[in-house]
Amino acid sequence: MATDRDRERARRVLDALRALPPGALDTVAKTAQGANAVLLAQVQAALATSDPEASLAMVLQNIDPEVASGLLDPRILFASARSITDAVAPVRAELEAIAEGQRALIAEGERVRDMALSRDPTLVPLVEAAIDLLCDDTMFAVLREAVEALGGVGELVDALARGKASPAELAGRMGELRRHRDHLQHAMALLADVPALLATAAAEARKRGDLATAAKLAVAEAALRGDDQARWRDALELALASAQLPQARAAAARVELAAAAAGRLDEVAATAGRLAELALQQGNADIELSAVGDLALACSQLPGRTDEARLAVERALALAAGDPVREVRVQLLAGQVAERVGDAPAARRALRKVMERARDVGLDHELGWASLHLGRLEAEAGQSFRAGQDLELAQHIGKSLADPALFALALGARVEVAPDRAAAERLLRDAAEAPAAVQQELRRRIEARWT
Repeated sequence: MATDRDRERARRVLDALRALPPGALDTVAKTAQGANAVLLAQVQAALATSDPEASLAMVLQNIDPEVASGLLDPRILFASARSITDAVAPVRAELEAIAEGQRALIAEGERVRDMALSRDPTLVPLVEAAIDLLCDDTMFAVLREAVEALGGVGELVDALARGKASPAELAGRMGELRRHRDHLQHAMALLADVPALLATAAAEARKRGDLATAAKLAVAEAALRGDDQARWRDALELALASAQLPQARAAAARVELAAAAAGRLDEVAATAGRLAELALQQGNADIELSAVGDLALACSQLPGRTDEARLAVERALALAAGDPVREVRVQLLAGQVAERVGDAPAARRALRKVMERARDVGLDHELGWASLHLGRLEAEAGQSFRAGQDLELAQHIGKSLADPALFALALGARVEVAPDRAAAERLLRDAAEAPAAVQQELRRRIEARWT
């Protein structure tokens, strides 16, 4: 039997329900789950009786007051919408990575299929299944649509919590959001089959001793897996063992990037050295030159390996001889290596050569970075005026080429050589369009220099 207190609670709940937009409760009840779904169904049934207050009092008498009030709190009532959106960010990142390489992976898969056809026909069905899944743009369209639809609901939930949106607005979208979530999960399950198929095909190829095909499949699988470094290293070993230079280069780039980020420069040097040797054996000067540059930069930062860094630069200079574009790029490399090993005069000489020749061969990006390094070296040598000129050029190029790293580093270096605080404050105004983190760092440097 409901008490007077239960009836009072029921009256408050009824007042709150009447304040909801028409149809909002029905819409939410259709999409609710678990205990909320049961309770909302009971509330609806009570409202349909001849005495809603008494019926609702009976429903609420065994319900915790906080739970009952929570049903009418939009932040709780629509919490499931927030849970739906939680999975969107990682899916969006994965989708962008997959979509970016979709066509390239299809082309690579077709090359692997042709190779498998001539060497091991049993691999063909596996490779073709992966290609078919990648070619199915319907699946990608479903993913894009679902991510777009789900991505905006977080803002709607926030607006609702702040009282800026109607509960009915979100309630009306709950069914649509759940359908999109189901499509998203289905499409992601299909995409998950692609790397699994490639991994199976790679394992079969390796079992039969076909390392070339295994390497191609392993690189394609690693690209779909993202940042799984164990797979990238495995793909690199396969590519090097089977002398597949393009695949070795792709895998080496990912391995070196992760190693550099973790501060494992010895691994960067070892990987670059192995890639350079394979490129030398196959007569590919472009890949050899790139790998030798990575080797030189890594060794220049490792204790006791200065001589290796200098030898790598000499090797790069020999490879670049006679090609104006390569020569400018190698001079920039030589300047960076000399700067890192502490040979400032040699660094300035190399960087000035870049300054003299970069524009003639259309290498504005290299000119910008040479200006940055040279400006910092001139500042250290007390040549403030020349440093200011070169750093200003680096900042201008960084802005015009939309290179945020070059722009931010040049601005920071200009603050360090600014003649007074007023000049430094003007530089901070130049950074008005830069990210907040850049502006904060510039402000920190100004405050540190002029306490």
